[in-house]
Order: sequence, then C-alpha cells, then structure tokens
Amino acid sequence: METLSSLEVYLLLGFFALFMILLVWFKTQKETEADSFLVANRNVGSWSAAFSIAASWVWAPAIFICSLQAYTKGLAGIFWFTVPNILCFFVFAVIALRLKKLMPNGYTLPEFIWHRFQGSKHVHIAFLIIAFGYQLGAIVINAVAGGTLLHLASGIDLQIAMASMIGVALIYSLLGGLKASIFTDTLQMLMILVFAFVLIPWAIFSIGGMHSIKDGLAGITGEYSNIFHPWIAYTMGIPMTISLIAGPLSDQMFYQRAMAVRKENILPVFIRGGLLFALVPISLSLLGFIGVTLANTQGLVIEDPQMVAPIVIGELLPKCALYIFILMAFAGLCSTMDSAFCGISALGSVDIFKRYKNKTPNNKEILKSARLFMLAGALIGGAIAMMEPKLLWVFFIYGALASTGLVPTIVSLFWERIMAKDIFIAIIVSLSVSAPLSIYANVTENPHLIVISSLSGVVISALVCVLSAIMNTRQIDFKKAFSLQT
Repeated sequence: METLSSLEVYLLLGFFALFMILLVWFKTQKETEADSFLVANRNVGSWSAAFSIAASWVWAPAIFICSLQAYTKGLAGIFWFTVPNILCFFVFAVIALRLKKLMPNGYTLPEFIWHRFQGSKHVHIAFLIIAFGYQLGAIVINAVAGGTLLHLASGIDLQIAMASMIGVALIYSLLGGLKASIFTDTLQMLMILVFAFVLIPWAIFSIGGMHSIKDGLAGITGEYSNIFHPWIAYTMGIPMTISLIAGPLSDQMFYQRAMAVRKENILPVFIRGGLLFALVPISLSLLGFIGVTLANTQGLVIEDPQMVAPIVIGELLPKCALYIFILMAFAGLCSTMDSAFCGISALGSVDIFKRYKNKTPNNKEILKSARLFMLAGALIGGAIAMMEPKLLWVFFIYGALASTGLVPTIVSLFWERIMAKDIFIAIIVSLSVSAPLSIYANVTENPHLIVISSLSGVVISALVCVLSAIMNTRQIDFKKAFSLQT
C-alpha cells in the first residue's frame, strides 16, 4: 500500500482545519445569538438541511464499516448495512413531524419529555442519559476511525491523530454552532460525493473493469452472495436494523435539524437527506468488493478489514488518490463530530443549565453554557476514544443504548395514556439489561448475545410501556402540556 509521511498527513490535516475554520469565521463570525447558535434561527433551507443531515449521518460506519461489511460479508453484509441506514431517515421524518406539531419552538427531545410529563425529573434525566450517550458515541467512533486512518496511512501516533480530529471539529463548532455546522456539512457532503465519484471509478478502471466487483460479491470467504443469507440476516440484520432505526430517535443531530427548518419542509429534508446519504455507503462498499478480488488474485494482505477502503486505494492508485481519500474521510468524520458537539451544546444549555441551574438565563449565559458543554463533550469523548475500542463494538453498544429509547420515544409522542413512571421504569429496566449485555456481547464477540442484547432493549421497554398503559386510566392533555410552546 502507498503510504504518506507524517509531514504530509499533518499538512493535509492543517490545510483542512485552516480551510474550515476560516470559512466558518468569515461566514458566521463568532455567534452572539443563542437561537442562531442552537437552531440556526429556524430558517434553514430544505436543500441545505438535506445535505447537512446526510453529512451528519456519514459516520465512520458509512465510510469504513460499509467497505468492511462488503469485504467480510459480501452482498449480504452491505444489504443489511445500507437498507436500514436509508430507511431510518423516512421513519424519523414521521417522528419529526409529530414533535414539530407539538413543540414548534423546541430544541431537544428531552425538552419535549419535560413538558410531556409535566416536569418529571426522573424521566427527563433518563432521556438525557440516552441522548448524551449517543452524542458521545458519535465523537468516539469517528475519532477512532479518523485516528486509525491517519495512523495506517503514515504511522503517526494514533492518540495524537484522534486528538487532532476532535480538535479541528471542536474549534469551528465553538465559533458558529449549528449555523456553522449546517454550512460546513453542505460543503463537506459535496466534497464526499465528488471525491467518491472520482475515486471509485478510478479504482475500478485500475483493476480492470466491473468484473473485479462481480468477483468479490460473495465476500472474502465466498459464502455471502445471497443478500438474504440466513446467518447474516440473523447475526447482523437484526442488531443492525434495530440500531439504525433507533439511532435517529435518540440523536440530537436529527432533532436539531428538524427544529431548524419549517414544518412543511421536514418531509422533503429527510427524504432528500436519506437518498443523498445512500450514495455514500453504496459507492464506498465497492472498495470492499475490490479488496476481495485483490486478496484472491494478487495476494493482497488486509490485516485490518476495518481499513480495507484506504488499503485498496493505496494499493491501486497513486499517492494523490490517498490524499483525496483522507480529505474525504476528514469531511465525513468532522461533519458528524461537529454535529455531535452542536447536539451536546443544545442538550447541555437547554436541558441542564436552563432547566436545573438558571431558569431565566440571558442570551450570553446560554451561549457560554453551550460552548462549555461542547468542551466537556470533547474531553469525555476524547478520553473514551483513547482507549481505542473497535469500531463495531462502539457501533453496536451505542445502538443498544438507543434501542432502549425507541419505544418510550414513540409512545411518549403518540400515546396520551402513558405516564411518567411507566416510561421511567421502561428505560431504566431495559437500559440496565441491554447496555451491560451489549458491552459483554461485543467484547466477547458472541453473535447470539449481540442479537439478544439488541432485541432486549426494545422488547423490555415495549412490554413495560404496554402493560403499564393498559393498567392506567389517566391520560395527559397534550394541548395543556404544550400550551407555552404553541
């Protein structure tokens, strides 16, 4: 594989960082209005929002795990990774429409929960744990993926590489908040698409044409050309689908963008966003199939399948192509991390500072707390990333965390008979079972336990919610609960 020097990687990272920071500075200056920082004044255009939500969903899995799945599990792997990834946009659009109707001037899902359950601190904090955990998961998995790529490409210290990735996204997020995030996301998504549509055809041409993809469709073992392969559908399809459908319902990045656009634009935003996003895993998965062909015909050794995409690029194409891939990865990973920082800033300033510390803060105090929570998120997420967890471990663990909030979120939005204690019990019981089980299952790489841990969060919370609601005769008056928001 073609490799870069440490100096070349630092120059690439420095160029990317300087470009983004200067762009944000000249576009937004340093934001001085809380609503602009947190929800971009609620007037984001539908196409800008679509590009932004697509870029925000280009996590490390879309850049690295899609090619990993194509390489290790062939067509079956990429099918079960891509389809739920696209479907989740359409599912979330329904949730976003309902939330926007009930709380048009809101900021976060936990804020909705506070009003929905008339100030229940227990339920509010339970949802905050899920929301903060999911945002931290975004920081961790993208920092690890970006750091691993830089380490593989040049041999630079992995922890320095991870800290650099986090630092770049943090700096321009602190400057402009959500407005900066949406602006840079749009640009970064365009970069990703242009770079992908340059690199992929180039790699296909270099290896001899489309037959190189066909020869790799069954994965490295040659077993998985059937997209509905039973073992892959069971061990990967179930946990992947649950994780990806539940993810946006726990993801402040999605809610923040839903709150930043007009209600009539929500469906177009998320439909367009889903279709734009689909181009990324579908195109990059082709590098996994090419990797199979290279391994079988040319003896290419891929020691870390998580990095099969850059390995293929480095093997087939000149050094400039590796520059392009690294810049594409920077764009995708930083777009998610800056969105996670913005999500943490909204959760921290609205749901912690304003709710529990200072109930009547002024604009300056809200902005200060928002930026302090960004810094805290960077420190905590960075510390976890330094432990160097595997990408799939992090993916399934934060997926299990999100799955505990899937049913409680839906019933809270649509079912007036559900009460605060029911939701609290559902979350705590399912979280106490599924989270530790998911950690153990993924660390031990036990496929049956991974499936059980994914299902447990949804099944337990659903049973508790349904049984409690059946026994309950009271119901919440939504109109009264949200009288201050409408």
